Amino acid sequence: MTFEAYRYITLLSSLPHLAAPEQYERPPISRIQLEKRLEMLGAEDAALVRRLEALMVPDRLGAESDAWLLGEGRRLLEALESSCVKRWLAWWLALNVLTAALRLRSRGAATPGMLGEAPRLGHQLQRHWGHPTFRLEKRFPYMETLVDRVAEAEGQRLEDALLELGWRYFQRQRATYRYGLEEVLLYLFRWWLIERGCQRNPRLAQRRFMQLLAATPHLDSQPEPNP
Repeated sequence: MTFEAYRYITLLSSLPHLAAPEQYERPPISRIQLEKRLEMLGAEDAALVRRLEALMVPDRLGAESDAWLLGEGRRLLEALESSCVKRWLAWWLALNVLTAALRLRSRGAATPGMLGEAPRLGHQLQRHWGHPTFRLEKRFPYMETLVDRVAEAEGQRLEDALLELGWRYFQRQRATYRYGLEEVLLYLFRWWLIERGCQRNPRLAQRRFMQLLAATPHLDSQPEPNP
């Protein structure tokens, strides 16, 4: 066994099992703890993790970062050697690009704008901008779900749908070899979804607020100061 293989096995063995995002109020391993574990990775692997996280973490393509995200997505897809990781990243980028496109069109945009330059999707968006699903429903079966959620204009329901779609997809994926870098990255794809779900969970935010209130003593219950 090579030292690199041993390093992947040691890392993966130190990580807790991950359940679906809605099961958690907080991630089963904190970001600080996870990053400590990831220090086992070599410099090249760590650099790849940082590039993938920059593309995975944003919940949508924002106006101020469209150009960078689209460009970085294209560059990374071209640079990736693993066909599995390339496929996983392409799927996630497509989900986010299509969500951003539906939101943009719902606000009255007549063209896809910069999204028309998205890797693997830009030409289709430009050509079929007026079609409800951009004529992509056969290629991406989740399109009708996205259309419905964007039309509802309920941000939390759309976010829940994105997390569910992402989780179901990454749970179905398998690395080429067990206990390698692909397995580590697949774990991280799922963990990033869990962290995102915990940060945007309104029930958790309400519960934390109520816990804070319960822990705060009432003013009228405080003893009177001695004169």
